[in-house]
Amino acid sequence: MDSGMQHYVQIHRGLRETKNADGAVPVTIEKLAELLFCTPRNVKFVLRRLEEKGWIRWTPGRGRGNGSTLVFLRPIGEVLEMKVDALLENGRMSEALDLISDAQVDENLKQKMWTRVNVYLGLRSEPEESSTRDVLQMIRGQRLENVDPAFAYTVFEVYILGQLFDTLVDYDTVSESFLPKLAHRWESNDDRTRWTFYLRKGVRFHDGRLLTSRDVQSTLYRLRRKNSPAIKLFGDVEDVETFGDYVVVFRLSRPNAFFLHLAGCLYMAVLPVEEKEGLPIGSGPFRIGKLEKSKLTLTAFDGYFGYRPLIDRVDVWFLPGIEQESRTYHLSDQDDVEDSKELSKPGMGCRYLIFNFRTPGIHHDPEFREAVRLLYDRHAIIEDLGGNLIEPAAGFLPSRSKRSVIPPSSLDEASERLRRSGYEGQTLQLVFMDRKQERLEAQWLKDRCSLVGLKLELCPQEISLCRTESESGELALATEMLEDDWELELLNFFLNEGTYLNRKLDDRRLAELHRLFDGFMGKEKAGRAEVFERAQALLEQENWLLYGTHINHRGYFNRNLYGLRMDSLGFPNLSRLWVKSENTREKD
Repeated sequence: MDSGMQHYVQIHRGLRETKNADGAVPVTIEKLAELLFCTPRNVKFVLRRLEEKGWIRWTPGRGRGNGSTLVFLRPIGEVLEMKVDALLENGRMSEALDLISDAQVDENLKQKMWTRVNVYLGLRSEPEESSTRDVLQMIRGQRLENVDPAFAYTVFEVYILGQLFDTLVDYDTVSESFLPKLAHRWESNDDRTRWTFYLRKGVRFHDGRLLTSRDVQSTLYRLRRKNSPAIKLFGDVEDVETFGDYVVVFRLSRPNAFFLHLAGCLYMAVLPVEEKEGLPIGSGPFRIGKLEKSKLTLTAFDGYFGYRPLIDRVDVWFLPGIEQESRTYHLSDQDDVEDSKELSKPGMGCRYLIFNFRTPGIHHDPEFREAVRLLYDRHAIIEDLGGNLIEPAAGFLPSRSKRSVIPPSSLDEASERLRRSGYEGQTLQLVFMDRKQERLEAQWLKDRCSLVGLKLELCPQEISLCRTESESGELALATEMLEDDWELELLNFFLNEGTYLNRKLDDRRLAELHRLFDGFMGKEKAGRAEVFERAQALLEQENWLLYGTHINHRGYFNRNLYGLRMDSLGFPNLSRLWVKSENTREKD
C-alpha cells in the first residue's frame, strides 16, 4: 500500500462517522495529525497530495470560529478496488492480498474485492524470450503447515505432496487395480510374505540424484525413525532388502494381500537416503520453487520420468480468513466469470460428530449420546443449510448410506433421552476447524441443541491445533475425505494414531475397534469389506461417532481450461491441465 493510499484509508477510518448532512467532515489539523501519527506540518503535505489525486476536497478554516472541513470525493470501496487492480496488474499479488485482508470495510465490499482476485487467479501465460510459461494461481484460506509425507494430515497437504513425491505403484480407480510408477514390475511369493519390486532406471530426484533401491529402503526406515502416526499400517514388515540398485524386497511376518495398497500410499512416497536441509526433495512432476509464510511456488520438473506437466508453474497464495465455498479456476485475461463450466463430484467420506472419551463428562452416558444423535439430524441439516451437503450419511462410504434407512429425528424423543441421561444444564464444548462451512454447521447444531436445553460452547480451532489436540472439548465436528484408493484411506482412518478417531476414543474402545482389524491385510477384498462394515456398524451402534452428511466437491473452471479431471479430494490434476488459446477457438 503506497503512502497516499494508506493516508486516505487512515483518515477515512477515523472520520467516517462524523460527516455532516452535506457530506463534509469538520476536522482540525491537530485531529488529522493524531490520525496520521505525524506533525501538523506533514499533515498539510498529505492533504495537498490527496487533493492532487482528486480524492478529497480540503477547505481550511479562515478567521476565528470558522473550522476546517474535509470532503471525501471517492468512496473508500472504489479507492480500494483501484488499488487492488493496480497491484494485480503489476504482479504484486501479496500486497493486494494484504490490502484486502487489512481493509476495515463491510463484508460485501470485501467479497467484491475477492471476486476481482479470483478473476486474476487461474491459468495465464507469461512471456519469456523464446516462449511463454503457463502459470496457475490459486488462493487458500489455510497455510500449508506440513511438507513431510510421513505426517500428511489435511486434504490440501495430501494434494500438494502428491505433486512432489512418487510411490512405487499407482492405484487406478477405473480398473480398481495397480499401475506401474517408480516400480515397473512387482511380484510376490505364493503366501504373500515376500514382495519384490523392480525399479525404473534413470529416475531422478529434483536435485539430480538418481533414485535407487536404497532410497526405497530408507523411506520405510525413516517412517519408523520419525514415529509416523501411520507406522501401524506397516507393522507386518519385518525388513527391507536391496539387491543392486533396482531391486527391493519387503519381507513380512505374515501373509499380506493388501501390500500393494501400502506400496502406493503417500506415507511410502520415496525420499532420498541422505536428506538435505531446506526444501523437501522428491521425484514427482513438480518441485518446490519457493515456500514462504504467504506463498508456495511449484515449478514443473523437466526431468520427470513420466509426463512432464503442461503447466510450468503453480503459485499458491495463503490468506487465512478467506472464505471459499467452491474453488474457482479462471483465466486472468478474461473478466467473464459467468462464462464458466461447473465440475462437481460427490466426495468419498463424510462429515461427522465424535465424542471425546478422553475427557470425563455426561457424554459417557449412552442416553446422552443418543440424544445428541437425534439432535444431529442428517435430513434437517441438509434442508436447513444445503450448499455442498448432498445426502445423509450412514457411514463413510456412500454405498453403505444408500442401502441404509435413515429416519428423521424427533426433538421430543431427544428431550426425553436428555432427561434420562441425568444432564443438569452443564455447558459442553464443541471443537471444530475454523472454516466457514464448519462454523455454519456448528452454529446450526448449537441452535438445535438449545431447543431442548442442551448448552454447547463453540470452540473453533486452527489446523495446527486440530492436529494434536485430543483433550479439549467433549465433542468435535470433523470431516474424513477418502482418496481414490478408499480401502487404504479407510484403513488409515481406523488405525492411524493421528486421526480424530484414534485421538478421541479411549484405550478400551480403541482396543475393541482395532481387534476387528487383526489379520485384515491377509484377507481378500470381500473379507476386508466385511471388516469395514463391522467397524462402521460398531461406531454407529454405540454412538461413539455420529455420521453426518456426504459432501459434494464443486469447482468452476474457465471454458478455455482443458485436461480437467477432478480427483476424489475435489482438486484438478495439475499435470494434465492446459490452456487453449483464444485465437485457436472457432469464431461464432
